[in-house]
Parts: sequence; structure tokens; C-alpha cells
Amino acid sequence: MTLQETTIDLTRYIRDVVRPHLGAWHGREISGTAASGDVTFGIDDIAEDAIVAYLEKSGLSIAYYSEDKGLIEFGNSPEAVLVIDPIDGTRPAVAGYECCVVSVALADYHEGVTMGDVRFGCIAEIKANDLFFAERGKGAHWYGSDGEERAHRLLPITDLRAAPVSFEIVARPIDLLATVLRDVINNAALKGGCFVFNSSAFSLTRLITGQLGAALDVGNRILKDRPEFRDRFVELGQGQTIGIFSYDIAAAALIAQEAGAVITDAYGRSLDKVPLLDTSESNQQSMIGTSNPELHEKILEAIDSGILRLSS
Repeated sequence: MTLQETTIDLTRYIRDVVRPHLGAWHGREISGTAASGDVTFGIDDIAEDAIVAYLEKSGLSIAYYSEDKGLIEFGNSPEAVLVIDPIDGTRPAVAGYECCVVSVALADYHEGVTMGDVRFGCIAEIKANDLFFAERGKGAHWYGSDGEERAHRLLPITDLRAAPVSFEIVARPIDLLATVLRDVINNAALKGGCFVFNSSAFSLTRLITGQLGAALDVGNRILKDRPEFRDRFVELGQGQTIGIFSYDIAAAALIAQEAGAVITDAYGRSLDKVPLLDTSESNQQSMIGTSNPELHEKILEAIDSGILRLSS
């Protein structure tokens, strides 16, 4: 198999191992703390074990990087690295909800590798069989649960009042989020809808399916612009700040962009220069993902205004 085919096969393998444990009580057990600082649940351990089992059996000379284990090398002088979030959306997964996915990104393995070096990405829904993958510069593909390829459904909505929007809340102070996202939520909630999925990768794939117009995470922008609130983030993170890292969105951002979506940080900047293998606090990111550029501009303006409100 090619490395691209291996990426898809591994993604499916992790999904098949994890699926029977969705909603199971043992999956809720807290087993430790991940390298990222986030909580590790029992179901995360099952997913991580699946990665190791697959790669050991494959005999590949490859590195992999995940939330719970950090960087691990298999074989001698690996030329490629797999950036894996074996369950993006662990909290929905332990509850048995649909909004959880396996995320695997493939990049060349070299010093200073970044998000812009990701050359292939694959996302598999865990509860369903939908599969998304993309190769940089060659477009994205979405296969439904029936195995048939489906057309992208990026919403042409440019009116924020009609846009369905998701945003992240885990260990982000909700009063600060509400201040920054006030105009987005107040405008979108009635006709578009506001949703919390607790899975950045799942949310970004919803741009492709036409279920969302925007997927947002403004926590780290608040933290960077208003460092005096850091203690609030640390308190909610039970000792450290929690945010999105490259492993959360490496595959999903590539897939969504190849499908035609606009993906930036919450300042409107490209994520291409973001280090790929770094879970230090300085590498936590923010995100604006939208189905079209005009909606992205309006949401960015609303977030800029919300950040200014924090000062008053």
C-alpha cells in the first residue's frame, strides 16, 4: 500500500476498534492526563492501543504523533510522520453521540515540520461510516455511509443571521466566550443555529456536508490578547490551559480547505506555519472555519469587536 492508502486503512482500523465502546461506562473512566494537558478517558487508551497494534503489525518505518503519547518512532530513520487524534470528540464518544471522529494526517518527517507540510489527511466518523480524505493540491473526497462518493455541500450563506455555527467551550471561560461571540451567537441562534460539538475535526467536516456555515474556537485568541485572564483558563484546565493543537485539526483543515472552505486562526491568519509536533502552551491555536470568504470576513469582524468589549 502507498502511505496514503495506509493512512486511510489505519483511520478505518481505529474507528472499527473504538466503535463498540461508544457510550460504554468503562470509556468514561479517567485514566490520566495527555501530553496536551487534556484529560485521558478509558476510551482514549483503547484508541491509542489500536494505533500501536496497527503500526507494529505493519512493519512500516514511520513516526507517529498523538495527543496522549506525543512522538513515537517505528523502525529506523522514518521518512514520514502520522499526526493522529484517534478520537477527536472524546466527550461525545463516551456519551455515545455522533460527533466524534478519527483524524489522521500524513506529513514528511523533518525538523520544523508544520501544518503546511501535511500532504494527506483522512477523517472517519466513528458512529457512522462516512469518510473524508484529501491530498494537498488534489481536492477532497467525501464518501457516505453507503460507500458512495458525495458532492461537497459548502453553504453559500453569507448572512450571519442565517448561518449555522459551532464553537468550542471545553475549559474556556464561558462568560469570556459569550462576550467575544455575542454578535455571532445573537445573530445566528434563531435562523441558523448555534451548536457545541466538542470536536474541532467533526465541526470542520460539517462545512463539507453543508450542516455548518462556520466552526469557531476563540479561546486561545482571548488568552493571547488578554493574558490577565490566564488564571481563569488554568483553573478550568485544572492546572494548565486547554486549547486546540495541530493534531486536532491537521487532517480536517486540509480536507476542508481542499473542499473550498476557508480555514484560519481567529486573527484571520493562515495556519500553514503552525508547528505540527508541538503540544506546548505556546503552540495552542484558535480557529475560524467557514464555508465561504464573505462569511469568514463577517465573523472575523464580529470577533474583533468582541475582543474589544473585553477591555470595557
